[in-house]
Amino acid sequence: MRGRPGLAPVLEQRPPGAVIRVLLITGDPRVAARLGDTLSGGNCVVERAADARIGLDRALSREFDVVVLDGQLQSGRGLDLMRRMRRARVLTPVIMLTTDGQVRDRVGCLQAGADDCVDSLTDAEELLARLRALHRRSPYRTGTVHLGAARVDVTRRVVIHEDGTRVRLTGRECAVIAVLGAEPGRVVSRARLHALIFPDRQAKSIVDTYVYHLRQKLGREVVTTVHSVGYRLGHVPFV
Repeated sequence: MRGRPGLAPVLEQRPPGAVIRVLLITGDPRVAARLGDTLSGGNCVVERAADARIGLDRALSREFDVVVLDGQLQSGRGLDLMRRMRRARVLTPVIMLTTDGQVRDRVGCLQAGADDCVDSLTDAEELLARLRALHRRSPYRTGTVHLGAARVDVTRRVVIHEDGTRVRLTGRECAVIAVLGAEPGRVVSRARLHALIFPDRQAKSIVDTYVYHLRQKLGREVVTTVHSVGYRLGHVPFV
């Protein structure tokens, strides 16, 4: 499928009803049983990791579509694991489970790199609905982003032009494309890109640096700057 100049990028989707692969990281067997039953009945395949070490190892495999992470894992080490996953460039969408519903806890989860956070006592059906919504927006659900005259193979980190020419991307360059392409036409803030892709770098200007690199490789139109808001994915023009 090819686009035309000026059209929004398209992210290929799985067929309706496709199974969602979920990694549930919790040391609480009651939480695992309650959520596991509902998720498994909602067209999800659930694998549980009972501690941070196993959870990180499984997340690094990138075999999952969504991660559900218990913030109380091993006496509150959930936030640390969340940060470690993002530092390891795991961009899989993550829903974190909190315990008391305080604003500061939810903010802490999001600042650590989570995509959503809910109270651990939230109805499992609501969690399933949130999980499905995250999966629909996930940049890694198929691994292909279309950019007008080119397409990006996210898994192999390569851009394939209409004439067959290939351009290699670094892991973080490709991550920028994938995140921007998750919701075609939507503007993503610099802060959001920084939290997801560069949690190990303090300066948010690192986002601008990588946008510059992408424009050098693929042309200025590949990423559009929306001043005072953020960035939006553009297109690679036809020649």
